[in-house]
Amino acid sequence: MSAVSKKFSDISVGECTQFEVVVTEELVDAFAKLSDDFNPLHMDEVYAKKTAFKGRVVHGMLGGAFFSRLIGMHLPGARSLYLSQSLSFRKPMRIGMEVIVSGTVLHKADSLQTITLLMQVSDKGSGEVLTDGEAIVKML
Repeated sequence: MSAVSKKFSDISVGECTQFEVVVTEELVDAFAKLSDDFNPLHMDEVYAKKTAFKGRVVHGMLGGAFFSRLIGMHLPGARSLYLSQSLSFRKPMRIGMEVIVSGTVLHKADSLQTITLLMQVSDKGSGEVLTDGEAIVKML
C-alpha cells in the first residue's frame, strides 16, 4: 500500500478520511511483542475476567498506532511530520471488534504549514467512540 501524498493547499478544513480494522488476537499479540507490554489485562483472559472490565482489553496505544497509520498513509499522507497527539481512552477496545479509525481536519495554520485533526477510533457496531484526541501535523 502506498501513501497518499497531498500538498498543504490540497487539504481543507472539514475534510475527513477513515479506514476500518478488525481487531484480532494476532494483532494484539503482535502489538504486545512490539511494545513489550504483556500486562495480563491485555493478554490473560482468566485474569482479565476478574477485573472491572470482565475480559481482555486491547492496548489503548494500539489505537494510537492506528492514528499514526491514518496520518502517515491517508491524511495528509507521505508529506507529513507528526508533531503531537492528545489521547483519551473513552471505552475499552476488545478483540473481535471492527473499528473505524477517522481523522477530520479542524484547523490549518498557513504560516506554520500545520494542520490540526480530530482523531477517533469508534466501534463500528455501536458507533461508540473508544479513543479520541487531537493531532498536530506539519506538512513537508
